[in-house]
Parts: sequence; C-alpha cells; structure tokens
Amino acid sequence: YSVAVFALISIGFLIKSAAIGLHVWVPGAYSHSDDDVTPFISGLLSKAGIFGFTILMIVAGVQSVGFVELPTLIGWIGALTAVLGTLIAVFQEDAKKLLAYSSMGQVGYIVLSMAVMSHLGWASAFWHSVNHFLFKALLFLAIAGVIYRTGTDKMYKMGGLIKKMPLSFISVMIGIIAASGVPPLTGFGSKWLLYEALIEKGWYLQTGFAFFASTVAFLYLYRIVHTIFLGQPKEQFKNVKEAPLWFIIPQYILIIGIMVLSFKPELLLQPISQIINPFFGSSLTWEGTTVYSSLGYWNAAITMVIVGAIFVFLLIYLLIISPKVQKVKQFNIVFAAERPETPELTHYAYNFFLPYKRAIGFLVKPVVKKFWNGVSEWSHSISETLRQVYTGNAQTYILHILMSGIILYLISLGVN
Repeated sequence: YSVAVFALISIGFLIKSAAIGLHVWVPGAYSHSDDDVTPFISGLLSKAGIFGFTILMIVAGVQSVGFVELPTLIGWIGALTAVLGTLIAVFQEDAKKLLAYSSMGQVGYIVLSMAVMSHLGWASAFWHSVNHFLFKALLFLAIAGVIYRTGTDKMYKMGGLIKKMPLSFISVMIGIIAASGVPPLTGFGSKWLLYEALIEKGWYLQTGFAFFASTVAFLYLYRIVHTIFLGQPKEQFKNVKEAPLWFIIPQYILIIGIMVLSFKPELLLQPISQIINPFFGSSLTWEGTTVYSSLGYWNAAITMVIVGAIFVFLLIYLLIISPKVQKVKQFNIVFAAERPETPELTHYAYNFFLPYKRAIGFLVKPVVKKFWNGVSEWSHSISETLRQVYTGNAQTYILHILMSGIILYLISLGVN
C-alpha cells in the first residue's frame, strides 16, 4: 500500500509541477492571468509540488516496484519535462507562453534534482528553486512592462525597443544570463550542483538530457532579446516610453538579489546545506568562499571577478579597434539589392525557428493536449447523461429515494 500511496501522491505533485503529460494547464494559467500575478505563479506556486515532494520523500524514503525505484522514475519525468518544456518554449510566438513553458522546463530540473535523493541533489533543487524565483519573476515583470507599453504579447509584432525601453532590456539580459546557467550569475551555481549530483549518482544519461535542455534554452532566450528589443522599431511603437516605475523598481530589487547571491552564494547555500544534513549527510565543505564537493570546487566571487575582467577587456579592445561610429537612417540598408520600405521587412521574427520546427517539431506535437481534450469531452458526455437523472429537481430526487427504498426492501425480502 505504501508504494501505491507514494505513486498517487507523486502524481498530484507532478501536476502542480507541470510535469510532461500533466502540463496542459500551463499556457492558459500563465498567459491569461494578470501580468502582475504571473511572476507569483511562476516563482512561488510552481514550487508547491516541490515542497510536497520534499515532505513525501522525507517521510516515505525510496519506494520500489520490483527493480524500479520510484524516485528514478520521477527523475526521468523531470529530465523529459526539462527537455520538452524547453523545446515547446522555442516555438512560441506569445512572450508569456514562452516564459510559461520555460518555467515548466526549469521546474523539470528541480524535480530531477529532488529525485537524486542525495545531499547534492537536494541542495541543487532548493538552490535552483530560489534562483528560479528571482530570474523568472524578473523576466515576467520586464515582459509585463513591455506588454503594458506596446499593448501586445506577440513578440513578432514588437522589435527595436532597446532604445525606447533600455531599463527593461537590461532586466531581460540579466534574467536570461541567470536562467541560461552560464557564469557568473546564480544559475551557473545551481546547474553546476545539478550536474555533479547526477554524475555522482551515476545518472549519466539524465545528465545528458539536462545539459541538452540547458543548451537548447539559449534558442528561446535569444529569441526574447532579438524579437522584442533588436531590429528596426515599428512605426506604431515610435513613441513608446520606458515601463512605469512600479514595474521597474521591483525588477531592480530582484536584480540586486541576483547579484548578491551570484557574488556570495554561501549566504543561502550554507543554510540550505545545513537543513539537508540530517537527512543525507553533508557532501559540501567550505573554505572561505570556496565550496568543495566530491567532484570539484567553485568560488563564485572569483568567477564574478574573472568574467567581469574579461568583459571589460573585450569592451576596451573593441572600442580601440572599432572604426568611428557612423549613424545611418533607419532604411539606409540593402538586402539582396533591395532596399526595405517598412520595419517589418528588416526584422524577421514570426516563425523565427521554422527550420528547427521542421527538423524536431514532431517532438512537440500537442498529443497530450489532444488526449486531455478527449478526456474533457468524454467527461462532459457522461455528465450530460447523468444530468438526465440528476436534474436538480427536488421532487425527482424524492422519487429516486422512494424507488431506491422499495428496491432495497424487495432485495431484503429475497435475501430473507
């Protein structure tokens, strides 16, 4: 019975985590909610399933069906959620739906980390949960400000907003650097812990899935920047202003949080490690600001300094070698001997990754959506049939009760 209970409760938490096959609620919940509410759905409510898994795995431990451990099965679900959530996000035209499926993929990493059932795995899961709250809330708020000013959430209708909304652009850039898991921001640390936990566990194939998903994520992250902020500005957005302060202020509070934890992750990672110690035993040791695991070490402060120094050096080098900047008019450019007449002709954004869709689009066909639509229609049909009996009329219900009583009485006579 304990295995059945573990499995059924896990399904509930997987629904809350928008695991693959149970994710059909994601696009509607994110895209139709108010723009100022969406960051909380992504940053906080999506973690309800992770909290549930924490309690369940502490209480129930590792349950098995034959030779298959249920946490291993949950880990595979997390890995597939990370990959397919990322692939679905790549092909979205709606900015909020893109970020919604991105959240689905990011929570897939966390589910995978929890399933490792080790100190490193859980440290990665909790650390990435906080990271995800910071950078995804930042991205949703930045996009909310853009939608507020432009009046559309369709990315291909935007473009060229970098000069009109520079503060929002900076927020998006910091958010996608943190989300991508590259040095030096917070996402790098949580991904580093995740890969080490998977390798330490011997889950090499799951490691490959997680790394593939993280790499492919660059496609949709780049698309956010390119289709919204780069290219030629559209005529209808020539007078667009920066997002209001009530959008900008919380974004930069989140940026401060990202920067602080990027430079000093021990402020949060050490307490997380201490909380997990009683359940798995510590696998992380600290020497000053350097953290050591069984497979390597990481110093966030040194990483920040090195990456910052490289960036400054390259910037200075480019400023020295680059020729004098020459300003040109908006359409003073030529493509294939043709001069464009409208901004739309200079900024390819609709179906941005169509070649990729032709190659791997079969992986993200809405098979699951069709299945649940079928379940919904089937449920409605049964309900319509039952409604002929349960009409809502009190006299009909009294008649049902009398008839049921008579039938039970006759059955009791037959038994006697």
